Parts: sequence; structure tokens; C-alpha cells
Amino acid sequence: MTGQKQLDAIIIGAGMGGMCAAARLVAAGRKVIVLEKSPHLGGRCSHRKRDGFTVTTGAIMIPMGENSAIRQAFDAVGAHMDIVETTGRMCYRLAHGDYVLPKTGGGLLSMIEFALEGDANGAAELFQHFRDALGEAAPEEHETFLAWLGRHTKNEAVKNLLQGFCAALMGTNLHEIPAAEFFRFLSYSSHGSRFGLAARGNGSLMEALAEAIVERGAEIRRKTACKRILLEGDRAVGVEISYGMGQSEVLHADHVLSNAGPRRTISLTGNDSLFAGSYRERLEATPYEAPIIHYSFVCDEPLIDGFDGSLVFGNTRNLIYLEIPSIISPGLAPPGKYLHTAYGAPSDAAHSDLKEEAHNTLQELEENFPGVTDKARFLVKARHSGQSPGMHRWPGFMMPVETPVKNLFNVGDGATSPGTIGTEGAASSAKAVVKIIAERSSSPVHCSAKQ
Repeated sequence: MTGQKQLDAIIIGAGMGGMCAAARLVAAGRKVIVLEKSPHLGGRCSHRKRDGFTVTTGAIMIPMGENSAIRQAFDAVGAHMDIVETTGRMCYRLAHGDYVLPKTGGGLLSMIEFALEGDANGAAELFQHFRDALGEAAPEEHETFLAWLGRHTKNEAVKNLLQGFCAALMGTNLHEIPAAEFFRFLSYSSHGSRFGLAARGNGSLMEALAEAIVERGAEIRRKTACKRILLEGDRAVGVEISYGMGQSEVLHADHVLSNAGPRRTISLTGNDSLFAGSYRERLEATPYEAPIIHYSFVCDEPLIDGFDGSLVFGNTRNLIYLEIPSIISPGLAPPGKYLHTAYGAPSDAAHSDLKEEAHNTLQELEENFPGVTDKARFLVKARHSGQSPGMHRWPGFMMPVETPVKNLFNVGDGATSPGTIGTEGAASSAKAVVKIIAERSSSPVHCSAKQ
């Protein structure tokens, strides 16, 4: 079947980037359709039900502050963010002990002082280098954060602390992330950042956004795959989709936004030659995703009694993060059971053996919590990589939202704005794309809260 329905925008993929783009566009009265190949919305920001437990598909900390691009997209269509705030509930584990971030603040300086085991003068000196890097002494783009840090300290505990910070919060290792991007992230995060856990699971959060988008007149088609992006010369003009029992349809639009990842987007056009030159060179210069190792498991008792925050590991090679979601929001698990979520990351994302490092992640979980692998019931043992990684690109090496094909854009975690990562980064890409569309359109796109 061939349709001739003209739309303002077709969005391929209902991840955070695609859904936030849809919200911003539909809030401005644009005709939008979202295509999602699975029955579920949200991508890595969704959940699945497992034996009565609500288990995340990846995302765990959801930004919710007024400056968050996610929050702004929800507000644009009047969608409620049902989130239990956990801002500031962070604990960092080093070889010599645990450091609980004080609720009164202190932040990075107090973390460094803990790593230096009370050396206040040494901590203050190193912290001043951080302040300088956030100001006029910003690092060069080519310098890794490990190299920058090595110029200012030889202390291994400090390096381990910041390795845990980078891997858990930014998805990459010290030797992989550019120092300049690390400091952009610190700067972005310092502006009123708040975050929390979706009270009824990430999928429910995304469904609330979807309901508000549909109420505004957009269409969301699930179990609908994009077969190809249609081109006229060097311009995107629509897509061919497939659904049901071999049914197909052609949709036309002024703009096509792809949440499928930069590499998959090229493949969908079927015309590699349009992406030759600097765009292809940039894509291939750092062709690395950020994989993630994910364990969700159930215990009769919490591994950390009453712990309602996030534990970041600086005493491990692969294990990076632990949270007990059902303590934060009890409805995520049946009464008397405790749902835990742990993450690992490869020690070298460019040259990793994910199977081996997933095994080591489990061993390190056992080393930190003796007996856990015997008493826990595992609901998820996953390695997110390939077409569905933790992130499609490393922070600091993102692809631009604009492509060489006119009116074809990237949204999602392969094209995040500088200083942003994960779900927030995906939402920031949507914000950037909608701004470009508005600037090129005769009728500007304004995102205002639903009246």
C-alpha cells in the first residue's frame, strides 16, 4: 500500500531522543508520526516485567531539574514526570572505605579529600586545578582526562575515584573521554541538576509522555519498522515502513529524524556516497559505542540495609554501579523482596571482550558483597552492545545532529550536545534538532507547557 500523507516530521525510533523531539514538535502544532519497531517505547529508557518485578532496560537515573532537556520536553506537552527524587544520594566506594556524599554539599572537593585520606592541602591544590579547567585553563580537545589528571596527581586512589565517576556517570573510562568533555559535563551538571528514579518504571514514564503527545495530535506506531529512508537527490522526503504480515507503506514528510544511531541511519538511506568526506571521516575516526553490562537480581534482604541511593565503585575494574530500586520505590518489587540493579563497563570499550568482562563484573559484585551470587535470583544478565548499546558513541566524539542529507537529522545518544550524556544527552539532541527546524521554517517552533 502506498500513502501520500504529508507530514512535518517522521521520527524513526521511540527512544528518549525520538520521543522528546516528537513532544517539542507536536507542542508547536506540527504534524508528526513516530515509528517504533518494538511494542515498547523508550529504548534504553524503558522497563520489562519479570516475575512481578519492574526491571529497567538500561537507564536508572533520570534527570528531572528545570534545566533538563527531558523535563522541558515533558513540560512542553504537559506530561507528568512520576519520579522519586534521589539527588545527592551518592556513595563512592574505594579500597579504603565508602564515602557518602554529604547532603550539605561539599561535592568534588570533599570526594578528593576522602580519596587522599584526609590530606586537605593536597585536595585543595588538586581541586584548584579542576576549577581552573572549568574556567580559562580548559584542556585541549585531544587530551584525555587520564592524561590531564596524570599531570596534576599521581595518587591512585584519586584516579580510581574518578574512573568510577566517569564509567558510572559518563559511560566511558578515564583514558577514553576527552578532558575537555569531562569538564563540559561537570559544568552542565552543576547548573541545578536533579535526578531520580521513575516511580513505576521507565516504561510508565515514557507512556505518560506518549499519551500527552498523542493527545496533541501526533501518531505513534508500534511494531512498525523503517525499511528505508526515501531520498530525492540529496534530500530526505519520507520513509518506507513495514508492519503486520508483510504490509508496507510510504510516508512523506518535510523532515526525517532518526533515533536509530548514526551508522544505522546511513544504512537506511541506501546511499553511502552522500555521507562521504568529513562526515564519514568523523564517523570512522572513533567508531566506538559505549557498551554496558547489566545485572538485575532479587534478594530477600537488601545488600546495603536501607540504602536509597547510588553506589559508585572505585575499587574495581568492571563493576561500576549499584542501586536498589525497590527501596527507593517499593512498588517496583513484590512485598518482602528487594530488586537490585548493577552495571559494569568494559575496561577498554574499543578493544573489549564483553563476555569475559561481564563474568568479571559478577566476580567483583561477589567480592564486594560476599555470598550474593549464591543467594540472589538473577532476572537479567545482559550485555548491551551492537545495534543497541549503552550509548552509540563516546562522549566527546558524538556525531552532529545534522547530516549531509538535507532535512535528515540524528537524534539520540549518538548525537548528544556537548557536556551531556545518556538520556539527557538524547533529549538535548532533540532540542537542538527542533531549534534548527524552527530557524529554517517560516513558522517558528515554540515549546510551551500545555495549557
